[in-house]
Amino acid sequence: MKRMPRVKDVMTAFPFTISADASMAEAKVMMKEHKVGHLPVKLSDGGLSVISMRELDRMRLPGHSHTDFDELSVSDMCPVSVYSIDLYTSLIEVLDHMSDTHTDCALVTRQDKLAGVFTFSDACNAYSNSLKEYFFPSGGDDVA
Repeated sequence: MKRMPRVKDVMTAFPFTISADASMAEAKVMMKEHKVGHLPVKLSDGGLSVISMRELDRMRLPGHSHTDFDELSVSDMCPVSVYSIDLYTSLIEVLDHMSDTHTDCALVTRQDKLAGVFTFSDACNAYSNSLKEYFFPSGGDDVA
């Protein structure tokens, strides 16, 4: 009998993090080096936030209120509130919440410490793998 998957089964474990006082330029370099679209942020009060490559790119668009990109710190742009979940949360609960709220990233914690990150890309990978297991149970991945 199959068990219901939990977010820990499909998250990206041990994500890279950045300090809130780092520059936005440093965050962008770090994300490109590690090929990640989301970077958890360690706040000065011990809390967590997250910054995405999409947000960094959006800041560079003409007409954005922040024009001195390189002078901004990560804390200037990271959200105050983030979707944070426990490692053992049901994947269905997480997917439903992300879909309902148009959230593209969840920070995964274990005993209130960062354990991983679950993103839209992780969800797509998990769904793709699930479809492959269902339609090609022998391990083949040929498309019909």
